Amino acid sequence: MTTSMTVHLDGATALARCALPASLTGASTAESSSDMTPATSHCALADMSALGRAGVRGREAADWLASLGFTVPDTPNTARLQTDGSWLVRLSVGEFLQLTPAITPDAGVAELPLMAQADEALAQGMRVHSLPRRDSHAWFSLSGITLPALMAKLCGVDLRSEAFPPGSVAQTSVARTNAIIVNVGSHQCPCFHLLFDIASSHYLWGVMLDAMREYSGQTVTAAALLAHHHG
Repeated sequence: MTTSMTVHLDGATALARCALPASLTGASTAESSSDMTPATSHCALADMSALGRAGVRGREAADWLASLGFTVPDTPNTARLQTDGSWLVRLSVGEFLQLTPAITPDAGVAELPLMAQADEALAQGMRVHSLPRRDSHAWFSLSGITLPALMAKLCGVDLRSEAFPPGSVAQTSVARTNAIIVNVGSHQCPCFHLLFDIASSHYLWGVMLDAMREYSGQTVTAAALLAHHHG
């Protein structure tokens, strides 16, 4: 049974680092699950840091990922939705990030298969190696129609849908913190995955809560945010 916990906008919570923490399924400023739908449509924040993410880099990374069945983004700073529901983000010609927004029993403890596959490819002499992003990058997600205006207070990149459509990626500074922003939402309702140095997680959570006040933002569970955008 997951412990229920309420998070108020005048405080910050510790980063989720264990299997199925409350931030995935039980913690929210919304009073009930029915309250989460308007929140995720308007202005919502979720901690996704217990979910799977992995990186690979190398001169042969793109061809190697394609051989595994991934739909590889054509150019850097773009992302493609995969058939399994994960996102493959291309950060440069030879560097990629896989985000797996799915809650499973081993969420928070198991590495994605991509890590072992990359290590095996390296051992076989291919020019590709794994980048363990679980311990280096925290992962927050923001959802709602107010996101472009909210993020304009924190980031110099134009994140309006006409300039930053779904599938776009920005490597930029958010509240003076280096971050990767991935738009995985729709034109009607943006959803931004935000990845950044895990040491800044407590600081940036507080910054986000403060910025959301103007828009009556709420924290929601990862499960609620995923249900809204992925069904």
